[in-house]
Amino acid sequence: MVRRVTVSNLVATMVMILALLVSVSQISFAATSQLGETGLLMAPSADTLGQGSFVIGYSRLGLTDCVYVGAGIIPNLEVGLGSKGFRDGATVYPMLKLRLLGEAQDVPAVAVGLEGQALYVAASKRLMSSGPRAHVGFGTGRFNGIFVGADHILNPVTISSGTGFQAPITTVMGEYVGGKFNIGARFDFSKGLSFSIGLLDTSHVSAGVSFTTKF
Repeated sequence: MVRRVTVSNLVATMVMILALLVSVSQISFAATSQLGETGLLMAPSADTLGQGSFVIGYSRLGLTDCVYVGAGIIPNLEVGLGSKGFRDGATVYPMLKLRLLGEAQDVPAVAVGLEGQALYVAASKRLMSSGPRAHVGFGTGRFNGIFVGADHILNPVTISSGTGFQAPITTVMGEYVGGKFNIGARFDFSKGLSFSIGLLDTSHVSAGVSFTTKF
């Protein structure tokens, strides 16, 4: 008898995998978007996963479920695979990003990427030494032309309460991508666990959880 995979079963499996990985890992986080590539909420940045990094994640984008995996294969190159929508049939999409230029004092980082059938180029640059970081790019498909965004880290280190609990590194984000404005925040805990929440098009709630480790 063939067992039908439901959304609840898939989510439960993802949670158990994340919990197991966190329990055995000491690796720090990497920032991924809610679609799987490194970035903000829905907009990619010019960053890539570090060499030997592996990320697994799940997000809920309004009424759409998304799962993804990604890896940093060699320096400046990340690859991944994502899947959206399980109720009416999943849409699987590949992800590929190559960073062409690293960020320097007077030069932004620049990367080109592929998400499904969409192509994009993105540039990222911190505006001040401890200030917000700006992102701008252009893409086809869901990007629908120019996209822009910014993020700012409120606390650059985890904060201990003295009771064993450590407050996560908190990053606030805003972006305009695909003709929509999105806002949100990311909370990066120790051991590679990250949680993000946002408003897509300032009206649809989204949330995601991811875990990054080394291989």
